[in-house]
Amino acid sequence: MSVAKPYESVTSAGDWPLRLRLFVANYGVYIALLALLLAATVLTPRLYDVNTIAVVMRQASQLGIVAIGQTLILLVAGLDLSVGGIFLMTSIVVADVTNGRDELVIPAILIALALGALVGLGNGVLVTKRRVPPFVATLGMLVLVKGATQAYTKGVPGGFVPDILGIVNQSWFVLSIPLLLWLGLNAVFIFVLRRTAYGRKVYAVGSNIEAARLSGISVDGIRISVYILGSCLAVASGVVLTGYVGYVDRFIGTGLELDSIAAAIVGGTAFVGGRGGLLGTIAGVLIIQILSTMAVLMGLDIEVQFIIKGLVILGAVTLYSLANVEE
Repeated sequence: MSVAKPYESVTSAGDWPLRLRLFVANYGVYIALLALLLAATVLTPRLYDVNTIAVVMRQASQLGIVAIGQTLILLVAGLDLSVGGIFLMTSIVVADVTNGRDELVIPAILIALALGALVGLGNGVLVTKRRVPPFVATLGMLVLVKGATQAYTKGVPGGFVPDILGIVNQSWFVLSIPLLLWLGLNAVFIFVLRRTAYGRKVYAVGSNIEAARLSGISVDGIRISVYILGSCLAVASGVVLTGYVGYVDRFIGTGLELDSIAAAIVGGTAFVGGRGGLLGTIAGVLIIQILSTMAVLMGLDIEVQFIIKGLVILGAVTLYSLANVEE
């Protein structure tokens, strides 16, 4: 079964406008990343300090782990806003179950993964069985999860984070545990998407849901599974964030859900599904994180940072829309 891969087409050698559009669609994000890095040498040379690079890569890893899940969900024409609630839920579970004891970290993570999978299952069932639009379903789940955590903690989240999670703050040159985890997860899911039947089914469902159904693919099963994977990846990022912060913070991970969607979109994953991939998302994550760091180094207000991010997202969507071609 042939499925749509990231912006491929059969074009004649003389069709230069079409070939140019395909080149932009396939490599535009990497050119943009290179241009941004070159601009940083002039605007914010401190970005290239070893300590700054280590911080950028660690923060990019926290965002990137969530962005893997968002990419999978976007590939089937979905969306997940509920991960914002999963971050806080994970932090509370880790602190409450362990109460600062290192030996209880594994059970705490397993419990958080189970709860995260339950949230993902709820999202998937609402989207597939009840036909609720992904935006509405996952936004409702976000409110539900945040409400449940507020009720559980009586509005005052707290607890002791085990010392062992502090390992995420250690760096070896630019390497860190979060970065290695992000790279490892990317390697696994790139293999899954490119080399397994499951990956081909993900692309098929996103490309044409009815054709996928008629070919015998369990469309609802695939869509539910990516929501569960996305939630579990959000739990993994939540564990990293909890270790990074070192305490339970009600604002933990705020904005990462939107930044993760932005990173996937900037990286070339289409809202309509079936097009994109994790290599592009990696570049998108780096663009979003480097832009944020440059804005901080330049002393720009938070409002200006939001404007810059918005312009980047709109520019990427416009560019990919112009470059998109019918195969």
